[in-house]
Amino acid sequence: MATLPPPKTNSGFGITESAPKGTFICTCLLVRDEFGVMRKKYQSEELVKTDVTRFLFGFVHKSGKQFLVESREMKISSDPKSALFAFLKSWLGEPPKVGWDYCSLIGSGALVTVEHTPSQKNPGQFWSNIASIAPVMEDLKSKVQPVTAFVLPNAAGAETDADADQPY
Repeated sequence: MATLPPPKTNSGFGITESAPKGTFICTCLLVRDEFGVMRKKYQSEELVKTDVTRFLFGFVHKSGKQFLVESREMKISSDPKSALFAFLKSWLGEPPKVGWDYCSLIGSGALVTVEHTPSQKNPGQFWSNIASIAPVMEDLKSKVQPVTAFVLPNAAGAETDADADQPY
């Protein structure tokens, strides 16, 4: 009998277990900025040095188990067409202000929808990805867990709530 394997992770934060599909009230736990990363230029094979970021979120499933899910890697850019700008705009419910430190979102809540995406390189393998993000509704803000409620992976180079300013 053939069975589908559970999703594996390809995590920049060292996540070892995939999050389930669904929409969850999450807490932003960490932000990792990396500078001078070699990436392919948009719609090109040319490699360029760029600065990138990713966000780590945690949530408590209805089973009581904690899960972690991370955003994809995004170029650090305030261009309204950039993935980071769109991500932050969806999360905040308004465009982020240029010059604002997005690391201040550590500890803030978000309504995150997790999807399982099949790997393009490895058939039969799936990744847990953030399909969408939105602000937490006022009535649900009390359900946002504190950062200290989560066991965090060893994420060298990541900003923590101790490094961040007050939430947005």
